Amino acid sequence: MKFKIVRIHFLLMIIMVSLNYTRTQAQTARDIVNGNLIQFNDNGFWCWFQDERAIVDVNVGKIVVGSSASGAGSGGSLRNGANDAVIFDFETGELQRYELARWSNNCDDHNAPAFLVRPDGKYIALYDQHYDNYVTRYRIFDGTEWAPEQTYDWRTKPGGIDYTLAYNNVYYLSEENRMYNFQRANHRSPNFLISSDLGNTWLWGGQLSTNTSNSYNKGYYKYWSNGLDRIDFVFTEQHPRDTLTSIYHGYIKGGKAYRSDGLQVDADIFDTTFIPAYWNFTKVFGDRTMMGTIKMRRCWQADMVRYSDGTIATIITARSNDSISTGYPDTNVKSEHSFIYCRYDGVSWSATYLGKAGQKLYSSEGDYTGLAALCPNDPSTIYISTTSDPRDTSINLGVHEIFKGVSSDNGASWAWTPITQNSVRDNLRPIVPAWDENNTALLWCRGTYTSAQSYDLVVVGIIERDETTGKKTYVDATIANTIFLSGNSLITTGPDTNAGATDGQWHLRTGWGNGGDVLTSAELVAGENTPTIKTRIDMPDDGQYDIWVNFWGNQIKTSDWRIKAGLSPDRMQVFRSMASKKVDSVDYNNSPMLSGTGNTYLYQAYLGRVSGVYFIDVIVDDSAYQVGTTSPLRGDVNRTWYDGVSYAKVGSADQVSELITKPQKFILNQNYPNPFNPETKIEYQIPNEGTKNAVTLRVYDLLGREVAVLVNEQKPAGRYEVKWDASKMASGIYFYRLKAGKYSNTKKMILIR
Repeated sequence: MKFKIVRIHFLLMIIMVSLNYTRTQAQTARDIVNGNLIQFNDNGFWCWFQDERAIVDVNVGKIVVGSSASGAGSGGSLRNGANDAVIFDFETGELQRYELARWSNNCDDHNAPAFLVRPDGKYIALYDQHYDNYVTRYRIFDGTEWAPEQTYDWRTKPGGIDYTLAYNNVYYLSEENRMYNFQRANHRSPNFLISSDLGNTWLWGGQLSTNTSNSYNKGYYKYWSNGLDRIDFVFTEQHPRDTLTSIYHGYIKGGKAYRSDGLQVDADIFDTTFIPAYWNFTKVFGDRTMMGTIKMRRCWQADMVRYSDGTIATIITARSNDSISTGYPDTNVKSEHSFIYCRYDGVSWSATYLGKAGQKLYSSEGDYTGLAALCPNDPSTIYISTTSDPRDTSINLGVHEIFKGVSSDNGASWAWTPITQNSVRDNLRPIVPAWDENNTALLWCRGTYTSAQSYDLVVVGIIERDETTGKKTYVDATIANTIFLSGNSLITTGPDTNAGATDGQWHLRTGWGNGGDVLTSAELVAGENTPTIKTRIDMPDDGQYDIWVNFWGNQIKTSDWRIKAGLSPDRMQVFRSMASKKVDSVDYNNSPMLSGTGNTYLYQAYLGRVSGVYFIDVIVDDSAYQVGTTSPLRGDVNRTWYDGVSYAKVGSADQVSELITKPQKFILNQNYPNPFNPETKIEYQIPNEGTKNAVTLRVYDLLGREVAVLVNEQKPAGRYEVKWDASKMASGIYFYRLKAGKYSNTKKMILIR
């Protein structure tokens, strides 16, 4: 009787795996990202018209990322209004989030902090409350902690202040030994604070420009500095919804203001006797300019860089053939927008049409689009966020995707490749902080944007460094290598093919995932909270490795499958499938199962980097709290399906090659493909122990009977691959066992006929 029950259970599992295999052939892979996606903050965004909210500290190999959290995102009200600084270490992959300030009743993306690396190596962060204060706030980081908040009260400046603050854009000019912080402030115009003691104290410096407008905002500005003697800026006359805006350029140097061509327009920027207006500076691109058959209206700038050779570039957006004479109220405006690349070669400005930018994102802001970024250290590279494929603008992508543009003719034409593809949610507001010609950090926000005060977005990015990473190895999480964090053996409900009950326990669900099972939680509507577990993975040698956790996600937009994971209990993040990357088989030296039924796909989340270890522990938990709330637990769409761990060797090309040719320990990899029909590959490695090893690799059926001998000979150290042709075998579960000296390991595989 017991034998019949086992056979029935086995048959049901085979049927489930078979359905899993056949149904996925028609699915479309979603959430593709071309690069290693890193999550920097599980809840955050930065405003449309601030300079980059990230800086690279090249001296210590870190990036600092600023954003503001929303109560509509992960963590709910506990995160609402939090102003964050995240510091990420390139060498260790360690990430630390610091809360600089919190205004629980004032969630606003305008509040995101600006950063500067001071000459003494310390960081300064500046921020304020949008429309709600007259105080600029700042904190200084000494490498260990952020000092208490200090303030500059604009009401103490000569003549006081007549308008609330917005934006912070901070720069240091070494020739002047002076910091500048540009803000929209007095007279609704760009003002600036100055500091001669590295930002420890601040004074009002002056007003950069003015105009005769009665709009609530006399121009939007973006800035760029060489850090030596010059600060450039591009700007509009006011808000595009209020007037027919054009784009202008100027710069300050030595306390004076100039046009693009060097003609002086203000002899003393600190003196308010004369304040220049937009018409004193150089017009870059005018309203009503024709690009082909398209008339560009109501321009707004997305990014600006002055490169080391003196050329200047800006990417702007404009309404395409917009016939509305007045833009307000914006709720009635649904114009298409275009991207335009403008370049100054030292003599004149030129303009190139890039493609469609899509319609507005924000119901009451007719000109908020996905925006774009220039690469500061490579004038031939740009990035755009758009709903139209720039390779064929007739294709509506449905959501905003990130594309990389490369030019070989100074911006006259661009070749495009996707960074994100088939995303479930939007990819918005790309930024690229200055680094160097060999390294690039591309960051953006992924999720849902409703307004400047309400959004469910995650800060993510790709770090392209001058290093080599080998292919990933996937390791299945099993009862054999996974225990409770407390150290006790893992006890689950199941194994069976059903959803686990709402009982606060992990469930071993069969018929899914790699190895034929996954560890699941919160599969039912009520949700649950399971104990923390850890999976121990043996590493091939004591080198340096990048580590990922693998979990399953459903690509239906209303689903929000996730996992909480990290390399230690105090380094855990909540990773959601909508903000993570689908696993790509080409990244692996073995081939994990990537897709399942019901639009489920295997995702990866980057956990960090380890060095000099022979094993790692990956800490895993569920997190079924509904986004936008702190309670209650909500299962089903917020479920956790934990499948395994991936690792890849990091180092120079020679180091990665040496790992492949000279393994340091025994390893038996999971067969691939798995499930398979009728052929599969098995990889294993033998370390150099001074002599050849007697190696056997045998295959057994479910009853323990030997059905094949794949290897039975002496083997020197090295990596090996063997194929098994199971065309004469029946469908079912099989086991393969490697023995070499004192080493023995057994793994499971599934044949589907």
